[in-house]
Amino acid sequence: MTSMKDITISARVPEELGQQVDRLAAAANRNRSWVVEEALRAYLAKEVQFLEAVERGIEAYKRGDVLDHAEVVALFEQRRQLEEKAK
Repeated sequence: MTSMKDITISARVPEELGQQVDRLAAAANRNRSWVVEEALRAYLAKEVQFLEAVERGIEAYKRGDVLDHAEVVALFEQRRQLEEKAK
């Protein structure tokens, strides 16, 4: 198993955000670095997922695999009506 080398990243954050990090670190019995690393991992995972979805959308557009606005509105209206009937 390959070990990843740690690096230091400095960031200036508002005092309130720093206090939130400290409170979470204390509650989780962890240090600030752990909290920041977990937050950064979660943020990056979400952003990567979003960018991949955008890329899939661009590729679909290039293939012509798209719906115009009226079709999307009609599909959502059909779905809404089905959900209303199911209630």
